Amino acid sequence: MEEIYRSLLELQKLDEEIAGAEARLATYGPKLEELDAPVAALAREVEALRARVAEMQQDVRRLERAAQEKRERLARYVERLERVRTAREEAAVRTEIDLVRRAAEVDEQEARDLTEQATRSELKLEELERELARVRAEVEPKRRALEEERAGAADELAVLRDRRQNHALHLDAAALRLYERVRAGRTQMVLAKLLADGACGHCFSVVPIQQQVEIRRGGGTLHRCEVCGVILYPED
Repeated sequence: MEEIYRSLLELQKLDEEIAGAEARLATYGPKLEELDAPVAALAREVEALRARVAEMQQDVRRLERAAQEKRERLARYVERLERVRTAREEAAVRTEIDLVRRAAEVDEQEARDLTEQATRSELKLEELERELARVRAEVEPKRRALEEERAGAADELAVLRDRRQNHALHLDAAALRLYERVRAGRTQMVLAKLLADGACGHCFSVVPIQQQVEIRRGGGTLHRCEVCGVILYPED
């Protein structure tokens, strides 16, 4: 029975080490996110500005096409003006010419203004891209170091899990089933000492006398605390 207790305690120790290794490995995700946050923020800003520049350039081309179409219409009105026969027709054509000319001028002015905005935005985009490259260059060595640490932590966890698997293969099947059942319950501890005063070493509830005797005698049965459910073993 002592051998079973020792094996289960070793298994519990391995599970504690595995839990610690898992917790350490889990810290690398937030660390990497925190490290990458400035890069990600700058990258989003660059992409947003790049999209805005592309949109402005598209609007400039649209305005230029609209202005060109109005200029072509204007040329047709000018040609038509030469063919009018009455003062009324001439006045109507001249009115259309003025309207189309003003509309073309508005489109051309908007295109020029938007071109200036796009140029300023392109300069700002170049600055942001240089800043993004600089920040990435600063972060990359730290990121590689963290990735290496995370890989080491993952390897350590894999070794511990292999050790646990190998250790479990040599355990008494019934004892292992009970251990896993207790471990799946509400308590993180699976085994606890039966203290000298007859109390459970986990929840400190007093264990019934008969059960105390059986645990200390070391029979072939594993006993659990009736209050917290851990497997009890003799203190000595």
